[in-house]
Amino acid sequence: MNMKNIDWIASGFSILGVVLNAYKIILCWPIWIISNILWIYYTTKNKQYAALVLWITFLLFNIFGWYQWTR
Repeated sequence: MNMKNIDWIASGFSILGVVLNAYKIILCWPIWIISNILWIYYTTKNKQYAALVLWITFLLFNIFGWYQWTR
């Protein structure tokens, strides 16, 4: 994957997740999870460890949020 574009792709998924969430569309959760995985990859490759912790935390909360919405 091209490292020059991964941040733009991850940003696009993040924004799409917010829009879907605003309309209460459950697809927001897997979209955000994809975004989180991309950001985790990006921050790992760039050795941005504080941001890495943040994105892992967001990933865990998004999995939990998706679970809560499906109950």
